[in-house]
Amino acid sequence: MVGDPAELTARQIDLKQASPSRVYDYLIGGACNFAVDREWANEAIKRMPWIRAAARSNRAFLRRAVRLCASHGVTQFLDLGSGIPSGQSVHEMARKIEPASNVVYVDNEAVAVAHSQLTLDAVSGAGIIEADLTDTDFVLRHPLTRSLLDFSRPVALLMTASLYYIPDHDLVRRTVARYVDAVPSGSYLVLSHTTLGKSQRDALELANVLEMTKSLTSAATARTPAWIAALFTGLEMLDPGLVYTSYWRPEGLRVLNQAPWHDSVLAAVARKP
Repeated sequence: MVGDPAELTARQIDLKQASPSRVYDYLIGGACNFAVDREWANEAIKRMPWIRAAARSNRAFLRRAVRLCASHGVTQFLDLGSGIPSGQSVHEMARKIEPASNVVYVDNEAVAVAHSQLTLDAVSGAGIIEADLTDTDFVLRHPLTRSLLDFSRPVALLMTASLYYIPDHDLVRRTVARYVDAVPSGSYLVLSHTTLGKSQRDALELANVLEMTKSLTSAATARTPAWIAALFTGLEMLDPGLVYTSYWRPEGLRVLNQAPWHDSVLAAVARKP
């Protein structure tokens, strides 16, 4: 269910323009989206048939990375650009390994926040802040953040499928650096970001869809592997390094060139020394 239209309109949620979080929700099989989001997504699928697989691969990467952080003893997670809670949420992923894990979600999409509030209402140790993730001081000083996260202990910073909706390159760099500076040694950065694929066909298809995103509430920007890798400067990147999402510690055998969609989103996990 996506909520009563009158209530959503009262919350100043635009029901006529597709939003990235609702489109992503639709692509990974969620139900918190509107006809305008499904229409946009279906057109994107026509232009880039592997976009649904890319979205689901990104979500699977997040699950594996969260569980890895939890297996290393991290019990605190800051999910920046968390989106709409579809399927298993981060606190559920983490608590399979560390039952006492606390999670602060951050998103500026009204529907994502509304559904997260509903989902988290009866969940202790987890909550959401309605904010732009680039407003770092607001997020880090927010009462919810301060009540759930202890910055004297390691924190996992999650930035998956979010930074490419920030067009300003310098702002992305400053944002990542500010959050990394705020957490102590032993913390982790989990990040995924769209890049243009190695295949000329895939690059053209992705470029076409990126152009489409200008009609969303936020447009997407692809960046080079070298640019994305530089966001991890000063951190200890875990094996296998910066790779396509489906190749980051896959749970099953990954066949080379099995599908083109692995060439659209790069991902890595790094530890702060």
